[in-house]
Amino acid sequence: MTRGITQKALIAGASGLALMTATPALAQIDEIIVTAEKRAESVQDVSLSISAFNEESLELGGIDDVSRLELLVPGVNFAFAGNDAKFNVRGANSTNTFGDNSSIVGAYVDGVYKARASQQSRAFFDVERVEFLKGPQGTLYGRNTFAGALNVYTHAPDLDDYAAGIELGYSRFDRAQVEGYVNIPVGETFALRVAGFFDKSDGYINNLAGDDIGAQDDKGFRVSAYWEPTENLNFLARYANIQEDGREAGLFGYTFLCRNETPQGLTDALGSVQNCTNPVRGSAGLGPAANGPGGDPYVISQDFVPPVDLREDVFQLEANLDLGAVSVKSITSYTDFRNNIGFDFDFSPTPNSRGGYDEETEAFTQEFQFSSNYEGPLQWTAGLYYSDDELFQSFSIYQQTQRDDSVRGSVVGPNGANFTLLTGTPLVSLDTNLGGFFADSAIVDSETFGVYGQAEWSISDQLRLIGGLRYTSEDKSLRAGGSNFTGDVNGDGTVDRVVNVLAGAAGSSPVTLPAPTTAVFTYNFDATDAVTQNPDAFDNVSWRAGVEYDWSDDVLLYVTASTGFLSGALSTSSVTDEQTSRVIEGGFKSRPMENLQLNGAVHFTKYDNLLTQLQIPVGGIVQTVSQNGGEIDSWGVELDAVWLPVENLTLTANLAYLNSEFGTFGQNNPYQLFNGQVQGFIDQEGNTTPWSPDFTLSLSGAYEMSLGEYGSLTPYVQFYYSDGYNTSNLLATDPAQQQDSFTKTDLRLIWDAPDGNYSIEAFIENLEDEAVLARGNNNSDDIVQTSFLYPQNYGVTFKARF
Repeated sequence: MTRGITQKALIAGASGLALMTATPALAQIDEIIVTAEKRAESVQDVSLSISAFNEESLELGGIDDVSRLELLVPGVNFAFAGNDAKFNVRGANSTNTFGDNSSIVGAYVDGVYKARASQQSRAFFDVERVEFLKGPQGTLYGRNTFAGALNVYTHAPDLDDYAAGIELGYSRFDRAQVEGYVNIPVGETFALRVAGFFDKSDGYINNLAGDDIGAQDDKGFRVSAYWEPTENLNFLARYANIQEDGREAGLFGYTFLCRNETPQGLTDALGSVQNCTNPVRGSAGLGPAANGPGGDPYVISQDFVPPVDLREDVFQLEANLDLGAVSVKSITSYTDFRNNIGFDFDFSPTPNSRGGYDEETEAFTQEFQFSSNYEGPLQWTAGLYYSDDELFQSFSIYQQTQRDDSVRGSVVGPNGANFTLLTGTPLVSLDTNLGGFFADSAIVDSETFGVYGQAEWSISDQLRLIGGLRYTSEDKSLRAGGSNFTGDVNGDGTVDRVVNVLAGAAGSSPVTLPAPTTAVFTYNFDATDAVTQNPDAFDNVSWRAGVEYDWSDDVLLYVTASTGFLSGALSTSSVTDEQTSRVIEGGFKSRPMENLQLNGAVHFTKYDNLLTQLQIPVGGIVQTVSQNGGEIDSWGVELDAVWLPVENLTLTANLAYLNSEFGTFGQNNPYQLFNGQVQGFIDQEGNTTPWSPDFTLSLSGAYEMSLGEYGSLTPYVQFYYSDGYNTSNLLATDPAQQQDSFTKTDLRLIWDAPDGNYSIEAFIENLEDEAVLARGNNNSDDIVQTSFLYPQNYGVTFKARF
């Protein structure tokens, strides 16, 4: 980050906001209706920080999945690991989402909670509206809305008119996208809507030793049926199926970075020497790091890149009943989800370490919502929630060939201790010989019950008080068939599978390797050495309190306090307690003129009992485990504005300032040394939290130019600036994983037909072609794994509506 860039960004933001207050009204801003508080209301009447986007604004901003929401939502940035969405909000991060751990942002599609982080980027087609709620949402949403909630709403069938549409897109990396829908009224009380998508590409990460990765091969459909037997009762049923068979961009990271070392060759975050070669055993030291000499963040050389196996089926039934003074909503859902990702754990073209991650979950949810439906000073919402889900997860690694690790040297380090030099090692031969088996697998059963209520009492026409309370009880249990697996030799001398016995031997192996990776392993959760965890229920009471004041008809002022929690997690090695958050927020929502909307908030947030991650060597594999103990204090300011200075011209701006620091918080040192000394524990108190840029700014402008009988032409520009931040999930001050300040600029040119039924769009995203770090991780042999966000993209899109 440079002072000049930051100053220019600040001046641009301040100048834009100043201009917005000085121009007479010539157009009117459309109202967006949201259901953030479980009832329909204008986004300007909701006393919390919320960014809401209708279908038109999503299309204009190029938002076709959750990864680009950071460009439009102040105080939020996005990362990923494999196909896990990693939202980071106001100093809190979602780095730890594997196993029973959950994202800090609860994601909901049509009111149904998505328990796995790998589900949060699915279902983004035929979308009507998106809402991003910042700050803890424990009262109305419950568990795992620790730092916010994401609501995605898809289109429901329409009783009035037949309608259909199709969207065809082609962009860089031979990416072809098709999305379409058909709405069919069947009589006066029944309608159907069918929507689907197809997305296929070659992959944006060039692989010199195999298939390119970051490749889409995705498809899905949703069938919705709406029935309105009476004016007071309606039913909405949905079935959605999503399949992904592409090659994901890694698991914990698809490439690696240069790491720092001491002159003696020992790994040290603050070392004075950079080593950019592959340090993993069995890699033969092949290949430069992504930021090394000749390294390219979007070029790898890996021989093992199996396709992902992701399947999701969702059945949902929503019922709405108007009883006059009270309205009742019921949401019932069943989800069957599977996500299996294989990965090359030696990061090289040599056929040695293979592995992957498998998660399968079945979930049932039932929610009843009750809301006041009358005129009066007291308005309220209450509800009951129940869920029951079973998660199977397995992280596994095995060696396809034998390697020679004896070539590694050693040096005498501080205090006379002897250290192994962590360098890549060669293979003994290329013959298949399975060994080095490791698996950590478990089944986690979770049963959750919640009861909640929130009320708003109008003391006068201008002043209102808000109060809410929620009780949540969550029972969890874990079964695991042992955490380390070795070979079971068959009578014919081959090893077909690995079973959960802790004694055995590997030997000659079949030439044909099993696929997927997890087929190497057989799990017996009734084994005598099985691990079980049966803790008491996690109980939590979350609350919200606040006051709203109408300064005028167009200005709302509010102050609120609220709490949230992230439920405790079970693993084969530990049971963690719940993490809690609380925030005090003051803000305003304003429409000082019909053509100007200006909203802002200041927040003071505290996160307690946070997880800190430790690395423990297990059988030559470094296993990451979590434990409670840390805290974060953050505060910030967020502003967003929409201005229509003249007819057909729309300007937007949003900015966020964030000051987020660790309180009492420690992390283990993922390297051999720290600042030249043996130091296992790093005190992070007072240091900036990862994924927490001090300042971000987003500006956009769209101008619709009439072409008369030839339709209209709309140029659009989107500019985004971010200060630098760290991306490590293990050591928040690791200089190897620091992302410098950057900008991204998107350009679009959209032609619309005179009747609005056809359009053609040409676009370029990330004009600067900025390679932005996503999520970093340190793994075995102290390799610095990472991923990079999507590179520059360009293409064309055709849309037709009938």
